[in-house]
Amino acid sequence: MSAFGLEITPRPDLPAIVARWQREITAPELQAGYFAILEAADALGCWRWLLDLRRRDELATPELTVWMNAEFFPQLPGRYPEPVRLAFLVSPLRALQQQSASSVAAISAAARPDHGYLTALFTEEAAAYQWLGG
Repeated sequence: MSAFGLEITPRPDLPAIVARWQREITAPELQAGYFAILEAADALGCWRWLLDLRRRDELATPELTVWMNAEFFPQLPGRYPEPVRLAFLVSPLRALQQQSASSVAAISAAARPDHGYLTALFTEEAAAYQWLGG
């Protein structure tokens, strides 16, 4: 499935949903993309997600952080038998750059298993898959 600059690939062998942004995107495309990931995950009953952000810029804005925390993440608790595991895959350079409070790094540091999700930031895909399986 490909829309919103996003390619979503089910990986039943892992099991996981792999979502790769293929280009720069707008904030509305980001939001639509997250809902498309949720729809794909619901169809498979899959709570392990690899989100590959290496081909798009950071869309860190306070508004998007509020949207993630107020609109998206609240939909996750109790949706699946386990908390959703979101592995954010970024380039090594991006991982080293100074991050704002609304960046992916900040969001990934705010894992909330009691709220239905766990997050982590990775620069290597193999490590992300290993964490997803944990």
